[in-house]
Amino acid sequence: MTVDYSSSLQSIFSAIALHSNESDVEKKVIAPILQLFGYDSCDWEAQAIVGKSKLDFLVLPPSSVIPYAPYLVIEAKAPNKNLNRNVWQINDYMRKTAAFLGLLTNGYEFCILYNYEQKPKVILDYTQDDFIKNFSLLNKLLCKQTCLSIYKSSYQNELNFRSKFLEKISKLFNDKDIEKQVINATAKNESSTQEKKEQQAMIITIFNNKGGVGKTTTTINLAAALNKLGKRILLVDIDAQANLTTGLGIDPLEDIEEQGKKDITHLLTNPRVQLEDVVIRKQWDDVELDIVPSHIRLSYMDNELSNTLDIDRVLDKKLKKHLGQYNYVLIDPPPSFGKVNTIALMASSAVFIPTQLTPYPVRALEYVMNRAIAVDQSRDEGLQILGVAVSMYDRASRKNTTNMTQKISEIIAKKPETKDVKLFPPNTWIPRLTIVANAADDSKGYPLCYAEFDKTLKANEKEAAQDAFNCYMELAKHLISITTTKME
Repeated sequence: MTVDYSSSLQSIFSAIALHSNESDVEKKVIAPILQLFGYDSCDWEAQAIVGKSKLDFLVLPPSSVIPYAPYLVIEAKAPNKNLNRNVWQINDYMRKTAAFLGLLTNGYEFCILYNYEQKPKVILDYTQDDFIKNFSLLNKLLCKQTCLSIYKSSYQNELNFRSKFLEKISKLFNDKDIEKQVINATAKNESSTQEKKEQQAMIITIFNNKGGVGKTTTTINLAAALNKLGKRILLVDIDAQANLTTGLGIDPLEDIEEQGKKDITHLLTNPRVQLEDVVIRKQWDDVELDIVPSHIRLSYMDNELSNTLDIDRVLDKKLKKHLGQYNYVLIDPPPSFGKVNTIALMASSAVFIPTQLTPYPVRALEYVMNRAIAVDQSRDEGLQILGVAVSMYDRASRKNTTNMTQKISEIIAKKPETKDVKLFPPNTWIPRLTIVANAADDSKGYPLCYAEFDKTLKANEKEAAQDAFNCYMELAKHLISITTTKME
């Protein structure tokens, strides 16, 4: 069905007169016409800085895939101005922005230009009557839907070009790994069904009953690093404090409860609720994680959990139905030895122990490993301790580092069950940096690798985030190296 815009356009044009000023043309003509073309106010920038000048309208929908070339730039003039004397100005804006199309108007005349090889040319010259008569055609050319379609096509062409260029780079350096490294990083979540069937997930509890050792921050950023290395990750928050959930930008009340969605408490206590009913998928640039969120109500459910039939194995059974979908499942339990901690350990095939190189957390390692041993002995399948990871590492305190690592070695050697447990190598240790410490407190809602996109951070903060995340990448590589053979 064809929409008749004639009356709307006539009403718009009647809002100005020959004595109107440039601002009137912007507010009473251009903005309403852009809305007729399907654009929202967020789709254009008024008074956009271009060089040393201000462009009246730069049209670039935020949903477009190419952020650097506006589809349309518009320059307004007062009705008494001669457009022929101002074409140079719209030409300059089009060259500087590489815009596809330009519109120069005084509200009575409309000059439309096309940018070909950075040489803008006038393609249409309309009066108000011409504009109304040909609006259906103009709408097809200038509307938001066409804009997004053009961007999508241009983006695909650019991807094809970049793919061929990458291939030539690989050939130039005679190194196929260059091409594989880039492609695997961008296509890691498009693994084949066959690969998913061949490799099942390793379920790992990030385990320490001592709070404040960076357990949740480690879980979040280790997951992001693993995903950047091409691994499919599921995070399970089984801590009533829900720090992992909020740390990934999910509000348990607003985003889960008030939306009628389900969380870890439903997964544990309702036999009909399955993993797919509670998982939330989040994405930050090229990082994509699946999350089972937690809720504060878990803190007063000990009695209900204890009375639930076979509760220790509920999570284990529900996770194992979906192991083919992931490479790693990381469980973040509370810093305690309570019921939910047992549920997490019973569902896991291994534990990963983060600690600080300070006396109390190191001393607590013995109790953590004893707990893992006790659970291991109560299961049919073994519960392996993958190793001890270091967080909040003080790079300047060499003497303390030597003393604490020696103490860890002594604790590990105490029992035959832990004699093969290793302290992860120093290149995997996470430094004590303000940006890392604030990752949990600030509730930014993203892994540290996404800090580069945070406009509220200063350059030195982004550098610190990159420094820390590089260490998480080394930690992820080490984890993959020690678990790969066990997952095959």
